[in-house]
Amino acid sequence: MTLSKLARKNIIRNIHQYLLYLYSIVFSTAIYFTFVSFQYNQQLLDSTVTLGKLESAFLAASMILMIFSGVFIWYSNSFFTRMRKKEVGLYALYGMSKKKIGLLLFYENMIIGALALVVGIGGGILFSKLFMMIIFKLMGFSLEVSFTLSSKALLQTIVVFLIILLVTSIHSFRLIYRFSLAELFKADRKGERMANGSIVTSLLAIVLIGISYVLFWNPESFVIINNTGLRLAAAVIFLVAGSYFFINSLVTYLLRLIQRVHSVYLTGKNLLGVTNLLYRLKGNVLILTVISLLTSVTLCACGTILGFYYQIEKLTKEQNPYSYMFNMKDEQVNKEIENLIQRDSSGKLSYQYNLEYLPIQPDLSDMERVPDFFQTMLISEKNYQELMEKRGKNESLQVKSNEAAAFFDGNLDAKSDPYTGKELVLPSGEKLTITAYEAYSFVNQGEMLFPLVISDSQYEILKKGTSQQYLHIFKIANEKSLKNLDAKINKIVKPMEFNDNNPIFSSYYGKYHYGLETYGLLIFIGGFLGLVFIAATGSIIYFKQLMEATSDKARYQILGKIGIPEKEIKKTVARQVGFVFFLPLLPAISHSAMITYLISDFLQISLQVPFTMFLGAYLIIYLIYYLMTMAGYYRLIKTSS
Repeated sequence: MTLSKLARKNIIRNIHQYLLYLYSIVFSTAIYFTFVSFQYNQQLLDSTVTLGKLESAFLAASMILMIFSGVFIWYSNSFFTRMRKKEVGLYALYGMSKKKIGLLLFYENMIIGALALVVGIGGGILFSKLFMMIIFKLMGFSLEVSFTLSSKALLQTIVVFLIILLVTSIHSFRLIYRFSLAELFKADRKGERMANGSIVTSLLAIVLIGISYVLFWNPESFVIINNTGLRLAAAVIFLVAGSYFFINSLVTYLLRLIQRVHSVYLTGKNLLGVTNLLYRLKGNVLILTVISLLTSVTLCACGTILGFYYQIEKLTKEQNPYSYMFNMKDEQVNKEIENLIQRDSSGKLSYQYNLEYLPIQPDLSDMERVPDFFQTMLISEKNYQELMEKRGKNESLQVKSNEAAAFFDGNLDAKSDPYTGKELVLPSGEKLTITAYEAYSFVNQGEMLFPLVISDSQYEILKKGTSQQYLHIFKIANEKSLKNLDAKINKIVKPMEFNDNNPIFSSYYGKYHYGLETYGLLIFIGGFLGLVFIAATGSIIYFKQLMEATSDKARYQILGKIGIPEKEIKKTVARQVGFVFFLPLLPAISHSAMITYLISDFLQISLQVPFTMFLGAYLIIYLIYYLMTMAGYYRLIKTSS
């Protein structure tokens, strides 16, 4: 029998063991092909205004997927190679050389990889239109999705995964040369050391996690390091170290305490379960720590993106209070835009206001968050009050001579006041001190404007030496559905965007749909990456538990022989597998909930509901992996019995 025929026969005989490995490659291939297809999809690229962001986001995601898939497939293949040590040992015992055994595993891996590649690409092609419809829906497009198959995406996927499979196959080949015949047959009898937790390292875990939480919560409290960035870096290091000691020492120490409670520990099922966990934890600490930290990052990132997406309308309204705001520095063009708005928004115009302001170029060296190229606008108290009345805001400012009031500038740090107490020097030499800060947007964000309200008397004095200008403001009732009007205005605005007069133009509709595109794209990518991460973490634990099941079968045989009911054995398996599965979730949920709360407080947006929604979905998928692992584990020990 040739090696290729033997390889095919082995795959058919061990198909149950290879199913999850096959699934992992199929899933990775399908996801990667989908992303690369989007990267080359001309309909999507032509439809979005975030073209540069779209291409870079998909490129970054595809790179992450490529690296992650490579590591995951390498890890999975190593597990399957190690699980077959005895089989390989039998081949060697029958006189097969290591070279031929290595070639046999090489052929098996390449056959499975090629099959998975075909199925994965086929699945990607089959569902590509569905995924395209989903991303169009998330990004707010109402287009008919056409089916396309990119030859570039197909070729790139085949090349990438053939390289990954070739490298992992060579790794399997080389792995055979590392084991002697004795090692192969004694694989299951290899001694394991019991984990030893101590009170010192257990307390260290609590202290390190506590310090990291304090640093995240209030970086300024750590006076040893006087740089906020370094403090946050220290917080991450403490969090990683604390998570490691939590799993390695604190959990082990608690299991050791259970051993001392004889009434609990000496019960048959607990005796085996607790002892097994103490032996298994030692070899799983690093994997469980990585899974915990990876889960924390996934929950935080996806929960935050989901929060932005579902609050995009609220955020756009807060940062862009006007449907249209413009000053094209050309009266004829301004009039043309005004006529278009008044004609197309007939009966839906809530208010219109021409805001008079003084454009100046002061010395902004004291303003860290305002670059020199921003247009500074001085507005009188009277004009400010009139505009606030039209907006329906009962706001009043009291500024004296040489004083000014500033407003929220759209910065991510929405909680802090960056302006009160700062000074700017006017071209005339006078100084203005900012004595008030209002935490709302006075003008639409993103137009590089720095509005300041000054007293009426000072405004009149400065007006004599500066020519005033007008910011034309319109508020329309149905501003989310102004697609046609926005397109007409953009035909006028686009040719003038980059002239030397620094024209001002802002559209609520444009900002709203830009946000939908951006966060719709990010939530799509984040959701897919989250699925890949959970599939990888669930599969890694699955592989580890199945390997441990082959070693534990003798212990469970003993339980059956001494009369322990099958029902009790199932409960023992469920508890043991469940402990390993859900242990990394405890610190992950705690870390991600804390960090999400801080992000929510920093950005001043509600993330609790989106975070809970994503956590619920994550736990459901994780639970499915747990049930699959428990069933596989029990099937192995039952078959062995």
